[in-house]
Amino acid sequence: MFSQFFGTYLKKSGKITAEQLSACMDYIRTNRVQLGLIAEKEGLLTRQQATELNYMQMHSDTKFGVLAIEKGYLTEADVNYLLDKQDTPFFIFVQALEVNEVMTKEEIDEALDNFQKDNNYSDEVFEALKYEDIDGFLPAFVQAEDSRYRDFIGLALRNIVRFVSSYVHIESGEFVSSITAKYIACQHTVGDHDGFLGFCCDTDDILAIADGYAKEEFDAVDEDALDAVAEFTNCVNGLHAVELSYNDINIDMLPPELLFDETIEDSEQFYALPVFIENKKSTLIVKIGN
Repeated sequence: MFSQFFGTYLKKSGKITAEQLSACMDYIRTNRVQLGLIAEKEGLLTRQQATELNYMQMHSDTKFGVLAIEKGYLTEADVNYLLDKQDTPFFIFVQALEVNEVMTKEEIDEALDNFQKDNNYSDEVFEALKYEDIDGFLPAFVQAEDSRYRDFIGLALRNIVRFVSSYVHIESGEFVSSITAKYIACQHTVGDHDGFLGFCCDTDDILAIADGYAKEEFDAVDEDALDAVAEFTNCVNGLHAVELSYNDINIDMLPPELLFDETIEDSEQFYALPVFIENKKSTLIVKIGN
């Protein structure tokens, strides 16, 4: 997810091109990050020490962590800590920018600072974005007094990452009383409180959800494709119902609805959140009744 947030920022600000971003995304799909880069970013090694160890590794059949311990730069606990972070998307994306010669280390550090400042992210939100802690960064995008909205939206996002695609980012949402779209897949729930969850879109971008969840490619947004999106909403609502049941709150799911060129209206406002999956934009809509 971090690569999507930061990569989109770099592209919009003119720091990199769409082609360069695509090359970096291809890189992170097939590579792991170097321990030296993580150690430097985490403040465990200086740039000079990391460069020295990388040079030594080029001339010996010895792992980076072993060399760092032998030189007294890192402890065994430090190395284990770094190994745990080796698959962190933040570090892999930074490495991709360097390896593809898109940006220098200094340019990346400056861009990261500007990314945080330009978006008014607190240190806590910025760290949550780096380590893809959805619950940690969601308050910056979902302004709702009722924390149940963040809980439900967080559940939906985690399952997008789990079942659809990990290449996701979001923009700030808002409460609305109606929404009109060319394609809508949603599902209402009734019981101890009424509500709904759905996705809507005016273009075939909604196929990113259908393709990712069904694990097949749809040629167009027809009933079959929209049904795949509806099945995903059913999956999320099912998990939501289970979570609520632990607190003795019971809801039942109504059959999913597939709508074309329709408007969803409600006497009470519901939340609309822009969601980008593989850079394809749909809107997640959520209502939680009293």
